[in-house]
Amino acid sequence: MLKEATESLGVLPETGMERAKGIVLVEGKSDVTFLRHAASSFKQSGVLPASLEDVKIVPVLIGGCGSVKHWVTLNLANDLGLPWCVFLDSDIGGDPAQVLSIQKRKKEVEEAGKVFFATRKREIENYLCPDLIEEITGVAVTFTDTCDAKKIIGRAVGMKPDNVLDKFWPQMTAERIISRSTYHDGTQERIELIEILSDIISMTR
Repeated sequence: MLKEATESLGVLPETGMERAKGIVLVEGKSDVTFLRHAASSFKQSGVLPASLEDVKIVPVLIGGCGSVKHWVTLNLANDLGLPWCVFLDSDIGGDPAQVLSIQKRKKEVEEAGKVFFATRKREIENYLCPDLIEEITGVAVTFTDTCDAKKIIGRAVGMKPDNVLDKFWPQMTAERIISRSTYHDGTQERIELIEILSDIISMTR
């Protein structure tokens, strides 16, 4: 039923869709890699109790920020009859209009009683470890939390920007993912991706 519903809505169904107990609406295929690998790595290292697959939470590709409005206003996600949330790049440091658009979508999703996760960094590629990229390619690359890391890395290593995450992220260890997603909230040290994935995994309980 769910697979047919998502296909009729024009979104790309993921494997395991027919058994899904919850869905995460994401922008593209790299987001699927990002969330699944981080959750699996955290499970293997004992940081999280389960991976996304274990709790049958399936990322669903919906395209860009504008389609989140499409889902919410038409109640399409609710029509699927499953718990759902949204995970998107914040685009902080990028186009101000896009940042505002994402903040607006966040408000709409939260008003619908659902959770909207936006990355603290600009894009998921900003969480990659520069040391890992150098180990694999021999190329030293530097980027900040809010620069266009995808383009900078792609240019440095001679790769299409859209392929950067899928090439390097699966080789990130739990330790490196934790290191790249740690931030300080006042005096408290917090780990963004553990917090996000803990919330996603507990969505079906």
